[in-house]
Amino acid sequence: MLNKTHLHPYQLDILTQARRIQHIGLFMEPGLGKTVTALTIIQQSPKGKTLIVAPKRVAESVWAQECQKWEHLCHFKVVKVMGSPSQRLSSLQTQSDIYVTNLENLAWLLDQHKKFDYLIIDESSRFKDPSTKRFRELKKHLKGFKRRIILTGTPTPQGIGDLWSQVGILDLGERLETSITKFRLKYMDPGQRNRHTGVVYNWVLKNGAAQQIQEKIGDICLSLKAEDYLQLPTLSNIYHTIKVGNDVRKQYETLKKTMVTDIAGQQITAPTAAVLAGKLLQFTSGAVYEPDSTNSWAPIHTAKVEFLESILEESSTPTLVFYHFKHSLERIKEAFPSAVVLSDENIQAWRDGKIPLLLAHPQSGGIGINLQCNAGQAAQAVWFDLPWSSENYVQANARIYRQGQEKPVIIHHLMIEDSIDGRVVDVLQGKIKLQDALINDLKFVLI
Repeated sequence: MLNKTHLHPYQLDILTQARRIQHIGLFMEPGLGKTVTALTIIQQSPKGKTLIVAPKRVAESVWAQECQKWEHLCHFKVVKVMGSPSQRLSSLQTQSDIYVTNLENLAWLLDQHKKFDYLIIDESSRFKDPSTKRFRELKKHLKGFKRRIILTGTPTPQGIGDLWSQVGILDLGERLETSITKFRLKYMDPGQRNRHTGVVYNWVLKNGAAQQIQEKIGDICLSLKAEDYLQLPTLSNIYHTIKVGNDVRKQYETLKKTMVTDIAGQQITAPTAAVLAGKLLQFTSGAVYEPDSTNSWAPIHTAKVEFLESILEESSTPTLVFYHFKHSLERIKEAFPSAVVLSDENIQAWRDGKIPLLLAHPQSGGIGINLQCNAGQAAQAVWFDLPWSSENYVQANARIYRQGQEKPVIIHHLMIEDSIDGRVVDVLQGKIKLQDALINDLKFVLI
């Protein structure tokens, strides 16, 4: 069993700072030990009841297990407030130290009027949108917690404006204004608008605003990068450009023109552009869903499947493949019958090198689980479907490239030549913003 001597110096430093910072934000990249750090802050606080809110998979499989790993935390009694209403109510009535619930059940739990002393929000970026029910309901109860802690490795997945609601959980609007409207007026300017309705599609930071915001929150938010504190192995990002036949290329160009025609010359906005881009991403993956269906799809090409086969033939190392579309999963499974879909039950088998090909959706395999694999000469991941979400992308990659990974890590990206895949990669690399990719680029690329 681990004890406090196994904590890293940077974790001990955070614990020291937490003694003077009542409400604290830990923006720690995956692999730096956010969970044990937050639990130790609670352990060194006066005795009280703690509510932990986390994504479902994390709530189910991380927090209780982490307590059992550490000598100074194993005395905590942890109960999961999940499942059916009757199961949740029974768990909530249990005398425990820590109550863990998932995001979907937060509003229900708060309605039960149970008193908690401490609050931990795991993956606080899930509260970046102040218009969501989960944030509005939580906001009503924030003053009731003696100590509030937020954790995330990706605090600004869509821009620094995502910080307003997260920091507000800590200081109730003291540093970044008491409303999102006031925040935008002070730090941001309207970006693209609908010329007919005046609706603002995106906001851009004023000159110098980013630095002002960082200075405002620096006393309660600590930001740590893994590369600064951990000795990690070599990471190689490889981008494969895949050619398709002339017939497939013609189909792709026709699809672009057809989709633009279908919107009857109206201005391309973020929602309509996202629909167009989504259809093109389906195409580059190799199949397209039929209209109004998420189960019925038409195959287009096998270029990515064939390229994946060549990667697997060239290397015997266990390979983790990230997919997004259901049809991608089905086509990969058909091509590689021995492939296994990620589940809680097979994580250890993967880490032990017993699963040559593991398939995972970035939203289910991207947060809260450790997928380090040191069984081969290297650890290998392949992005079969490329995601627009930089948050999902960063979190998923960090399941392998994290503390405990000893062998080099290779991350492959499969890109159809001269296609929407290239725009997604630009977004993920930070070369362009998502909003620009969806509106500005598509407006001209598609027409």
